[in-house]
Amino acid sequence: MTNLLELINSGVTGITLNVTPEDLLYLVKQTIEAAKNELLPVMVSAAKEALLTKQEVMEKFGVCHTTLWNWGRNNILIPVKVGKKVCYRQSDVERLILEKGK
Repeated sequence: MTNLLELINSGVTGITLNVTPEDLLYLVKQTIEAAKNELLPVMVSAAKEALLTKQEVMEKFGVCHTTLWNWGRNNILIPVKVGKKVCYRQSDVERLILEKGK
């Protein structure tokens, strides 16, 4: 069986291959496994990140709904939807606090 992923990553060009269905299946499985290894840690850490409610953010900054809506529209503080509920990432709020404090 030819390891197509290693062949592709080696940079070899200008060759002709006869590929079996098994080779393609192995390539797909390798690609999926590599994607899982790369993305899973990022997804897990994102899932663990603390979210603040709209009310908590309004109180923290002393602003109203309209200001939060405008911040989202202007990419200042992007809301995260959890079902129908609007939340904000704590890391984004902390970043904004540091920026506003300067």
